[in-house]
Amino acid sequence: MRRFLLLLLPLLPGVSGVMAAPRATDEILSALQTRLERNIGFEDLIEQLSDLEPKELKRLQSDYDKVWPNLRDTYLDSFRKEAEDQHSGAARQSNQRAIKEARERFHSVRVMAEGPMKGAIIAQSEPAVALLRELLLPSGEKILQVAGENLNKQRAQIIKLGAFRDGILKAAIAIEDAESVANILAQEQSVAEGLSDLERNGLRVMKANRKIAEAEMVPEAERRGVEELNQMRLLIGLNALVLDPKLCEASRGHSEDMATLNFFSHTSPVKGKESFGQRAALCGTNSSGENIFMGSTKPSSANRGWFRSPGHHKNMFSPGHRRVGLGNYGSHWTQMFGR
Repeated sequence: MRRFLLLLLPLLPGVSGVMAAPRATDEILSALQTRLERNIGFEDLIEQLSDLEPKELKRLQSDYDKVWPNLRDTYLDSFRKEAEDQHSGAARQSNQRAIKEARERFHSVRVMAEGPMKGAIIAQSEPAVALLRELLLPSGEKILQVAGENLNKQRAQIIKLGAFRDGILKAAIAIEDAESVANILAQEQSVAEGLSDLERNGLRVMKANRKIAEAEMVPEAERRGVEELNQMRLLIGLNALVLDPKLCEASRGHSEDMATLNFFSHTSPVKGKESFGQRAALCGTNSSGENIFMGSTKPSSANRGWFRSPGHHKNMFSPGHRRVGLGNYGSHWTQMFGR
């Protein structure tokens, strides 16, 4: 913490060796230094910034930004080192063993007969996925929970200083967005995600899927449902599925037919669309499997329902699938797969 405070000293009145009449900005910086030393909040100082003249605000921003990058980068370097330490050596080896065991538990259920599988999904598969999320999806928050008191104190200071800088930018109506704190949080998360052991090609597929969804105007709820499935597949060691907009179209059409014609079945009463294979062909693609769900407008609810149903579960986590489409209409969902 003291290192942070020392970095602020050059901004304070009289430190440069030249005594000058105190300015409003000097008084605010001096008060900021005192509050930081005493661990006192300074929301009132941020409010005072709006009372400064534009010229004073501009000077304050210029002075503050002489030290802000160093303050920010000093903290982020400490955070990065802590994150790397937590994901290396004996800790990493222990994580790798736990990941392997959790995946083995999951797949031992996936290959069961559907009768005994239903209870095993709740007892073994769901806890395995929850553990794999903890092990394979690091976050800035998780890293800080494990980190010692010093790093957390350092972070508390930099968040306060970032909030003060954002206050300056807002008061000055600066061209730069007031995102000092948001950028720190984003960089923490970027560091954490960089340490994930999720398969890199799968992550690239998920990134490409977002672009496909945008280009083909796939509804956001459908895109999120596909991404949630792919994340689970990567967690358990399977490939991520490529988003097929044509399968989304076929799925959406079947969901709409079920809702408007009041049926719930893989077999449609609509001529030429009786089977999922026919429905896929009408949209210019092919399909190797289909799941259907009704009862919620949320994609997470559909995925949860399919996850807990043995036949649907087997479809979701089949190693043979390469493509996926998801289609929603009201509270009806259809999920289609392709090889």
